[in-house]
Amino acid sequence: MKIKRTICYSSVLLLGLYCCTICFGASEQQDEAVGIVLDILKSGDQEMQAVAIAMVKDIPGAEVTKALVKELPNLSAASQVQLLSALSDRGDAAALPAVITAVKAEDESVRIAALKAVGQLGDESSVDLLARAAAAIRGAEQKAARGSLYRLRGPKVDEAILAGITKAEPKTKVELIKSAGERNISAGVSTLLKTAMDPDRKVRLESLKVLKVIAGAEHLPALVELLLNLQSSSDLSEALKMVAVVAHKIEDKNRQAEAVLAELPSIKDVKKQCSLLSVLGKIGDRSALPRLREALGSDNIDRRGAAIRALAEWPTSEPAVDLMKAAENSKNKVHRILALRGSIQLLVLDNKRSVEETIGMYKKAMSLAQDAGEKKRVLSGLANTKSLDALTMATGYLQDKALLKEAESAVVTIAGGIYENFPQQSKDVLTKIVQTTKNEALQRQAQEVINKINGSSKQVEE
Repeated sequence: MKIKRTICYSSVLLLGLYCCTICFGASEQQDEAVGIVLDILKSGDQEMQAVAIAMVKDIPGAEVTKALVKELPNLSAASQVQLLSALSDRGDAAALPAVITAVKAEDESVRIAALKAVGQLGDESSVDLLARAAAAIRGAEQKAARGSLYRLRGPKVDEAILAGITKAEPKTKVELIKSAGERNISAGVSTLLKTAMDPDRKVRLESLKVLKVIAGAEHLPALVELLLNLQSSSDLSEALKMVAVVAHKIEDKNRQAEAVLAELPSIKDVKKQCSLLSVLGKIGDRSALPRLREALGSDNIDRRGAAIRALAEWPTSEPAVDLMKAAENSKNKVHRILALRGSIQLLVLDNKRSVEETIGMYKKAMSLAQDAGEKKRVLSGLANTKSLDALTMATGYLQDKALLKEAESAVVTIAGGIYENFPQQSKDVLTKIVQTTKNEALQRQAQEVINKINGSSKQVEE
């Protein structure tokens, strides 16, 4: 055994020398190097095999590749994995048939290594193999198949993926669509507009997700038309996000809703109108506010509801007043609740309102809140307003047992933001919290702010 190991070590050293001379142009040593590699691979010594395999990527020539792949099936699983990696690094497409055969090996680690190698050595002819593999398996094998499909090189790979989508069975079609997104195949928009109407639900949803990635602003009219033709609620939900994402690719924020606004006047079907109103909320283009405000006053209950939901999603606090009015005036209980929640949510956002106006709106919201749950939402939103008036308002609810926890939390949060400007007022109410609260974490938080106030006072005295 020692003699055999010594021979292997000598062979590896000689192989290293041959590899160096080959790299410097001494190609006459190539046959000897390949012979040594094959001898080591046949030896069964996995440690020496690993060393030899690591060197083969530096030995050029198609004949070398042929000799290596011929020996591939005879190796142990561990050595096959190593050799597949080395063949991948060599980048010689002559190894591809043997690598594809290894994709069907019994050992999982060999299959994974082979799938990874296909990504390096394959071309458009490998698209179907990788897509089918990704569709049929799970776990590490699926990850390897997908990764290879995503990184396949060649001028015709993208074309093969798009061609495959039109004729593949559903699971494979989903994988091909995923790859179109990962590879950002913008030429696939027209194909995915069709598959977004596919009979298979997973195909439809994946198409909508990928359209978010590959579609551009120029495709928005077609995307809006697609949105209007969808029937399933899950499809519609994904399509709303898709249109909004693509609209946000327009740099001018005041033009992002143009395609939707252009379509809206011609739509008579209320359900479709509601879809467009919903997407306007997700886009958040200020130029769409007049349309949404108009819909708030609609005689149709569904149209009003869609407008309320759209405004509640707005990225700025501008429609907060509109929602507050809707919460005050609506005769529909669901609409009142949605509008009130939306207005509270928007008030939290940065705005140009004066503190007095903001506090006034929170007081209005509190008066409109019809149960403790809604009032708790108001207090949670109020906590984001750092002013003495906000502290005074929150303090007023410390006597309400139903709202005590939220009031305490709001008081501590607000005081923590204003104590430097209003130290005494903050300290007085925080001291009360420390003495009465049953929430230990909140008690510690309040005490920390008090300590900061006391520390600041001592520094001033000194």
